[in-house]
Amino acid sequence: MKKNLLPIAALLLPMLAALPAIAQTGPDGESEYGTSRSSGMERGMMGQGMMGRLIAPGVPDKLPAPASREWVQKLRDVLSLERLSQKQYTADAGKFSARMPYMMVIPQEEDHIRAIERLFVAYGLPAASQEIAVTDTRTLDEALELCVKLEQNLIPRYEWLVQHAGDRQSATILSEILAQTRQHLFMFERARRMGGMMR
Repeated sequence: MKKNLLPIAALLLPMLAALPAIAQTGPDGESEYGTSRSSGMERGMMGQGMMGRLIAPGVPDKLPAPASREWVQKLRDVLSLERLSQKQYTADAGKFSARMPYMMVIPQEEDHIRAIERLFVAYGLPAASQEIAVTDTRTLDEALELCVKLEQNLIPRYEWLVQHAGDRQSATILSEILAQTRQHLFMFERARRMGGMMR
């Protein structure tokens, strides 16, 4: 019985950590961006992964174009890595019939991609990014190790983008993605330590 409780506890911890993010919406589901939200249960059913609200709908239609070419290029690099992560996690979840934590993370990866693409639209810039091929992993342990590396690679990039963002709204949006990326790292590290028991 105690062995069965361990995976359940590992699953519940990130959900509890998400409560502050859910609490940021008002009683009518209104977010700080003024975008209407559904209830927490509906959000989970819609594919958010029960770890926080969707970010992409909160991106404004118009934002000041970044003055720094370096910043724009680094945002494009992050978009490439987010697209890679989404493809890698989807491929590995199917290959190894692994549900957790993939089923919670993949919808948020898709949301991160949409949010960054919408940022480029708001800036009036193309969202072109480099295509990166997925890795052919051989075991679930190897796949989870790769997940950890992908999330670890994204975190300092987001930190830099937030620190050097040219406007407050862009910094806020990227900070939210950064917070969810840190949650992803925590979940993949936990799953790796448990030897993929969260299936």
